[in-house]
Amino acid sequence: MRNRVFLGSPNRHKYVLVAAILTLFILFKSVPTPTYRLDPRNEKSHGEDRPRYLHQSTFRATPDYEYEIKISNALRAMEIEREMRHDEDATDTLWQIMLPGVSERSDDSIQFEQKNSEWKYKLVQADWADKFIFETLESVPDIARLYKSYPHSVHRGDLLRYLILWYYGGYYADLDVYPARSIKSCPSLRDSLFKDNTVNANVSLVVGIEIDEPFASPQKMRDWHWARRYGFIQYTMYAPQRFSPLLREIIVRVLSHTKKRVDGSHFWSGRYNEMDTLEITGPGVFTDAILDVLSDSLPSTHPLVQQSADADAKFSSSSSSIQRVTWAPFHGIQEPVCVEGPEAKAGKLLGGLCVLPVNAWGNGQRHSGSEGFNSQHACLNHRFGGTWKPWKQSWQKYLFG
Repeated sequence: MRNRVFLGSPNRHKYVLVAAILTLFILFKSVPTPTYRLDPRNEKSHGEDRPRYLHQSTFRATPDYEYEIKISNALRAMEIEREMRHDEDATDTLWQIMLPGVSERSDDSIQFEQKNSEWKYKLVQADWADKFIFETLESVPDIARLYKSYPHSVHRGDLLRYLILWYYGGYYADLDVYPARSIKSCPSLRDSLFKDNTVNANVSLVVGIEIDEPFASPQKMRDWHWARRYGFIQYTMYAPQRFSPLLREIIVRVLSHTKKRVDGSHFWSGRYNEMDTLEITGPGVFTDAILDVLSDSLPSTHPLVQQSADADAKFSSSSSSIQRVTWAPFHGIQEPVCVEGPEAKAGKLLGGLCVLPVNAWGNGQRHSGSEGFNSQHACLNHRFGGTWKPWKQSWQKYLFG
């Protein structure tokens, strides 16, 4: 008679053990190797020897300067006309945007309003946004035309935040931003902008740092799903003055890049992928516009230009050094870096800019020298709820990079 294998027999135990080992092996091989923490202390051993302080966007390879000048002039004309009316200033307003696709405010959003009760609060929804775009800004019809062309709310939300802060001023935060502190008790803002209970009138825009990894290798960029090695935050920003020239140029670039995409698209290429979003309306175009305005506005003797040139000369084999502002002056900063409006060349409108260190607004990340959400420097925590990013729908890619 053939021997039978019962549940409690030694042979059965062997089969179960072998099956368990095979299962664990398969699971282990299917999980990506964890991406190590990118850290400035390890940048030379785990990255490139030469930092990349300048990025060339494909959308700036052949820019439509004629169109951009036309839009910039139209926006500037609107600024002059509205400033003469002395109305609609909202620099003490906390703005948030909730377009179709989001059904209700998050707890973070409610707490943000409560912790900053001295600010007026405005939740922008579709009806208000449409009236603003199609009526308030009707003198520049391309704004409405291109706003309507976007396939998703994320693109409309990007353009909206720039337009709102440019036109009204104030503080913007995404709905998934948690207030670790009130805005005016934020150490980086308190020390650089809110002095003697007044706001520095020579600064028109405050931004934070999201990515600061100029030494990252191409492999690390693929691991982290980055298109760039550096970038400013645009999920929160502060415009203490209306009509920031920096925001105006950001709007011009967004409209120009959108027009280029619309004009060159057809039925099969109308969709926006993640890289399109970053470069057309998101942090990519936002960062480039700011660095380009600084480069165009500041004299060649300005410290930011000199620091950029020195950093380029240190790693470049060329005898001629770069004469513009790159990411170099903002790499690894521990204190706010501010440039005031009057520092611009004669005839140039800069408006002034403050850049906050990564841990003020960009804490809670696994790169760029970012500390945890409970960092003593943290002013807010971003939950990174960018569900529009396809790769974030995979827990493996989110967890391991």
